[in-house]
Amino acid sequence: MPILATVNVQMTIEQALRDERLGSLPLSDPPCVPRGTSLRETLRLMREEEVGCVLVCDGEGLVGIFTERDVLNKLICSGVSESEPVDRFMTPSPAFLTPSDRLGDAVKMMTERGYRHIPLLDERGRRAGLIAARDIVNYVAEHFPAEVVNLPPRLDQVFKTPEGA
Repeated sequence: MPILATVNVQMTIEQALRDERLGSLPLSDPPCVPRGTSLRETLRLMREEEVGCVLVCDGEGLVGIFTERDVLNKLICSGVSESEPVDRFMTPSPAFLTPSDRLGDAVKMMTERGYRHIPLLDERGRRAGLIAARDIVNYVAEHFPAEVVNLPPRLDQVFKTPEGA
């Protein structure tokens, strides 16, 4: 009687980027503020929640995103009053993905457009989460630890042989 060999098929990073749906990742529910919320209140919420962005919403609908980059580029040294509404400084109608989009779609959008946060909307246009660059890094580190540990110190560096014994 022949012995059947069991093959342990492990997913590669490339397969994960191609196949993993954003909705299957452990995503946080991003903080949301309504239109007209003051910068003071928005910044307080970002500090309290220890997040890099907040969504600006009209009910369950997304109207904008306000990020740390907006703080650096639009507020610092500009003399803006903290009583101003966040609407003036947010990115209106931001690009978004859906929970059924793939991890690779998020990486591509972040890379091509320079985003660190991408809102997720459901099929009815309601907020369904947020994917952050940190979430992608955590996913790769958790699911592909050997690959992460064996990365060279610099991205342009290529080893001729594997490190270690």
